[in-house]
Amino acid sequence: MRRITSKLLFCALLLCAVALASPSAFSQSKILRADTDAQGGPGHTLIIVASKIWQREAGISVQVNHSQTLTRSALKLGTNKLEVMPLPTAVAGFLQKGSRMYAKKFKTQAIEASKNVRSILGWFAVYSHAITFEDSGVKGFPDLKGKRVYTGPPSGGAAVNSEALIRHLTGMEPNKDYKAIRMPWGSGLQAMLDGKLDVFFRPAGLGSASIEQIGLKKKFRILDVRTGDAKGFEKWTSVPWRYAVTIPAGTYNSQVDNNKDVQTSGGTFNLAVKAELSEDQVYQMTKAIWENLKEMKQTAATLGSMDPNKPFLGVNVKLHPGAIKYYKEKNINIPARLM
Repeated sequence: MRRITSKLLFCALLLCAVALASPSAFSQSKILRADTDAQGGPGHTLIIVASKIWQREAGISVQVNHSQTLTRSALKLGTNKLEVMPLPTAVAGFLQKGSRMYAKKFKTQAIEASKNVRSILGWFAVYSHAITFEDSGVKGFPDLKGKRVYTGPPSGGAAVNSEALIRHLTGMEPNKDYKAIRMPWGSGLQAMLDGKLDVFFRPAGLGSASIEQIGLKKKFRILDVRTGDAKGFEKWTSVPWRYAVTIPAGTYNSQVDNNKDVQTSGGTFNLAVKAELSEDQVYQMTKAIWENLKEMKQTAATLGSMDPNKPFLGVNVKLHPGAIKYYKEKNINIPARLM
């Protein structure tokens, strides 16, 4: 009888070990792996605040990997190495087509990965801040000629967008008409604070503390797109996930002329999850966010743009069945393209 019991115990332990070693077992657990952009980034705040809500409301823990390049994270999400991430609408489009930063080496991998990505919601996440110190001599986009401009991390969507925006507004090409500098967010910020850059592009939520942090060094100016070519900007914002937006007067204390509105470009994000997550788990995640939205906005001002009346703003990834269940329960009409 003792031998039979030992064998049964051994088999049980063996099955547990196999289950724990299985990637699908991890995805169905209540510990999720998340990537985010750097602190102060448009997706970082949502993941951090949502993680606390998910833990409290649904018992779901999230292991957060900070300061990641989201174009790489998107591949990880689609290849079962990640469960949740903030996914820029533009990057989701690149992933689905295997274009831009994926085109040379990862085209096929990106297209296949996109089939394993689902969305929970969309929100207006990004205001483009083209920042220069007051004494730089740069007062508008035409002044970027010959300047050192930080555009974003290497191989990231932010750098691609910053350089494309400059091209639309001025016709200037990176590393021909101005020096386009790409490095990780933290290194770029430090280079700006050390006086090694003339302009620092930072996509961030409205009122982000990371922008105000730059002003601790000295007064800064946010470049207004109206200093560039109007037709070029109109063409830029003709793409569905790009918008013409306003940074209201008084948003940043350290901003030069902060009594005036600044016109800039903005964009949307998906809150994306791995397709293999269970319907119940994603239902609980979706419900926890929308039913605690007031608290989330009070926690972080940059989440003020999340709109329960526009839960699919910028969503270009099919919804997860768990999210669909929640929206149907609330009688929210879901576009056919997201089903």
